[in-house]
Amino acid sequence: MLDFHIHIARLPQPEELSKELVKKGYHAILVACEPWEWEKTEALLPLWKNLATPCFGIHPMIAKEWGKNFESLRSLLKKHPQAFVGECGLDKRFPGYEAGGIQDEIFKEQAKLSLEFDRPLMIHSVGDSRRILNILQELGFSSARTPVIFHRFGGDAEIVKRALQFNSLFSLHNDSFRKESTKKSIPLIPQNRIRLETDADEKFSPATVSALINALQGVSEKLSRLS
Repeated sequence: MLDFHIHIARLPQPEELSKELVKKGYHAILVACEPWEWEKTEALLPLWKNLATPCFGIHPMIAKEWGKNFESLRSLLKKHPQAFVGECGLDKRFPGYEAGGIQDEIFKEQAKLSLEFDRPLMIHSVGDSRRILNILQELGFSSARTPVIFHRFGGDAEIVKRALQFNSLFSLHNDSFRKESTKKSIPLIPQNRIRLETDADEKFSPATVSALINALQGVSEKLSRLS
């Protein structure tokens, strides 16, 4: 069982929860998208042994306050050679979303780090996914082998077709099955490009091993019904 996107450091009692998940053989991508979360996730990594991969980035929710100093993120990626980059992207709910704004700048810098280090890029998109695809095209991802992950995928058929021009993975969440346009697009995704996630963070309740496993199984069952 692989949870392709979980914010373990944001959950209550993350140390105890990590130990219990490891006992169950739960594999995970541990996502940390602001500095305090990087530090806490890094401290949890030894508990996960070889069952987890970290993902360090800057979420668009903090883009405006972040500035442009990426050396701390660069150092973290060097320290953890298996780490993914992200989650990062665009979100219309937060400042700096306008075209050419600070969210674009922060996303582009992380996408460049993904290419430089040849690390998977975990993408967050709330709003215009086409703009994200345009940025990826502009930066050369269509000719790169670097994986691009569309986290908590909620796009339509056009987005799937365009995203498949890159080395893309589509991480599905329970929310991925809410919109009819997304439900219709999921069968267009090759099975080997699909991953499942809980996106569990401080809003996930109850934060228990069984609840996390049930959430992943729920996504899997919804996917099976579309097949």
